[in-house]
Amino acid sequence: MNKKELQLPLSWQAPEYNYNQKSADWFWIVGIFSLTLFAVALIFNNTLFAIFIIIAGFTIAMYGARRPRIIQFSITIRGFQIGKNLFPYNTLKSFWIHYDPPFKKELVIQSEKMFMPHIKIPLGDADPNDIREILLKFLKEKEYEESLIDAIGDYLKF
Repeated sequence: MNKKELQLPLSWQAPEYNYNQKSADWFWIVGIFSLTLFAVALIFNNTLFAIFIIIAGFTIAMYGARRPRIIQFSITIRGFQIGKNLFPYNTLKSFWIHYDPPFKKELVIQSEKMFMPHIKIPLGDADPNDIREILLKFLKEKEYEESLIDAIGDYLKF
């Protein structure tokens, strides 16, 4: 049996995030929750927080309605490329592949950057075994536990 030789760069396309169609009820809940917090902020005479709540509610609703763009992902000899952004291997610590189709098909890369510690990349139709085999040459594999924020986002279909 011949093992296939994987060539760099390995590229694939996928939506930038998993999109869940939001119902009208979802938008109503965001609106009611925002207005309730707005009223509470006004009752406590916290005008700045009230303004923040209205802006945050509007932003969440706009982001919830936005459709994802299709992004090109590549594993190259120099690093991991997302669109036109290159993340060199020396700025990355480890990777983990969450593969539980049809629910989760994503690559998580741990970065050394403080403000972007984890980069989540949808796998689309890419073969996770090929990706793993190549990344093992450059990064260590380390299991990534899903955070509470990730679980809440999945539950709220964000």
